[in-house]
Amino acid sequence: MKYSLLLLLLGIILLIIPANISQPSFNGANPGCSGSGCHSLQDGIVSVSVNDLQVQITLSGTSSKVAGELVDSNGTVVAFNNSTSSNPFTLSAPSAGLYRVNAGYKNPSLRWDSSMISITTVTNINENELNPTAFKLYDNYPNPFNPSTTLRYSIPEASFTTLKVYDELGKEVATLVNETKSAGTYEVEFSAKDLASGIYYYTLQAGSVSKTNKMILMK
Repeated sequence: MKYSLLLLLLGIILLIIPANISQPSFNGANPGCSGSGCHSLQDGIVSVSVNDLQVQITLSGTSSKVAGELVDSNGTVVAFNNSTSSNPFTLSAPSAGLYRVNAGYKNPSLRWDSSMISITTVTNINENELNPTAFKLYDNYPNPFNPSTTLRYSIPEASFTTLKVYDELGKEVATLVNETKSAGTYEVEFSAKDLASGIYYYTLQAGSVSKTNKMILMK
């Protein structure tokens, strides 16, 4: 009797928990995968760049069609392309925030990869700081923070600029800026809603100049 009850409970649990829920579907539903269409995780095949609300996704290792989806912090797919011959291709985020990019392909084998990004709207601070004379990465505020903080930086001339966040082990957890910026002072909001408490580092690079600061996420 006890054995039969255990099997019944196990069957109920299996019905409730979807198989391979971490895998993407690429079809506009919440992320999930089951059956013969599942992709195997392959680290390093997806690279992402962000320009305002536009997310450009590039996949390596294939010359065939690719697919991808943009998932918000609530686990909802907000943009997707189920099949495209364009590589790279672009997905549009509805607003600033923390997102996960899932992307992959079927040929030469079923493969996918995932990358987390933070999308923000970068704006100039004020008219007096439109023409800074020095490269500067300011301390974030507030610090410590939970779950969001503001990063501020100045660049004295137009240059390709990146602003990235890393954990204590040096793993990149977010790309906040990845484009050519004109001279000016900018602010970017970083949301760490889905990250664990701890020390993080943010690195600004403009041209050949770079600087790294430390911040603390305290939940």
